[in-house]
Amino acid sequence: MYRAFYLLFFMLVAVTAQRRLALPDPRSCANRVRHSTYRDARNVAHSYFFSWEHAPTRGLEVDWLDARNICRRHCMDAVSLETPQENEFIKQRIARGNIKYIWTSGRKCNFNGCNRADLQPQNINGWFWSGSGAKIGPTTKRDSGDWSATGGYGQAQPDNREAAQGNDESCLSILNNFYNDGIKWHDVACHHLKPFVCEDSDELLNFVASRNPGIRL
Repeated sequence: MYRAFYLLFFMLVAVTAQRRLALPDPRSCANRVRHSTYRDARNVAHSYFFSWEHAPTRGLEVDWLDARNICRRHCMDAVSLETPQENEFIKQRIARGNIKYIWTSGRKCNFNGCNRADLQPQNINGWFWSGSGAKIGPTTKRDSGDWSATGGYGQAQPDNREAAQGNDESCLSILNNFYNDGIKWHDVACHHLKPFVCEDSDELLNFVASRNPGIRL
């Protein structure tokens, strides 16, 4: 139920903003770059792309929606950190590359259709992985995610710090020790520019495979 709900309403917000989610390109999907494959605790194996490890995108920093769309054209999506083990795997890659920050697919449900009681307050109960549709646990339960204990105002994340300037911090980024806090999750306004991690999207891979018989993905 949650998966269908979030996919539907994220499509709506993308259209409202006059920027749409990209459709996969079969040729790009078949030739997608895969830097690593990881099998998580659920025995689910996905391949990953790290923008800083690929020569054409090594210095590329884009906003959150552009990051998703680059991934989606290749049958991937921005990474969804659904298990502690997957989260640690990505953090180790960030540390190894000494990367300052990255985008994930994490998003706060703060647009039309997000007024359901179970999503309130949005900054606590409204976070989800847009790449997979999975809900993120309440931000007040610190063991259900990897939110930082501090930020620009010295407050636990997510703090929506830029809301006072009219920029809702509704996208989830991983920052590398920005506030002497280690490699941790932070809420960030979606227009900021960052490198990104792509993860195989079963949904998009199955979509392309069903419409292109014989394609090798």
